[in-house]
Amino acid sequence: MTNAVADPEVPYEGAAMPTSPPPVRPWADFLSGLLLLVLETVLAAIAAFTLGMRRWAESYDPQPSAPPPMDWVPVLVFGGITGGVLLLAWVSARSRWPWTAGGQFLAAALLGIATLTFGTQEWARSHPAPPGPTVSPTPGEARCVCRSGGGPCECPGG
Repeated sequence: MTNAVADPEVPYEGAAMPTSPPPVRPWADFLSGLLLLVLETVLAAIAAFTLGMRRWAESYDPQPSAPPPMDWVPVLVFGGITGGVLLLAWVSARSRWPWTAGGQFLAAALLGIATLTFGTQEWARSHPAPPGPTVSPTPGEARCVCRSGGGPCECPGG
């Protein structure tokens, strides 16, 4: 029994199905990865500039006596950018664009390091070290006046 005519009720019967994925275009892959990296660099630079101006504006406010609370905005902004870059890296890897995916994973690693750095700096700013003991001069040092370099007191530098 031969199947001379395909059954019109069954779609794709007798049609040749492609078994291999479409070819990867290396130049398109490389250029799209480069374009995404440039766009992400511009986005991160704008975010850093904006957050820097925000910190600069805060320097004109009167300083409170207590340490400031932790500022989560830089951590959340750069964490969100890092998450978006990771999502693009995952989509690029699933779409078989290895150059784009590699660049995106590298950018995500660098942005992750920046996010951790901002978080560490903010934590250190909001949790300053306790003040150490102050060293008071001994009574003999307080009365010592440098005259001609003689006696029990020594002149600094000589």
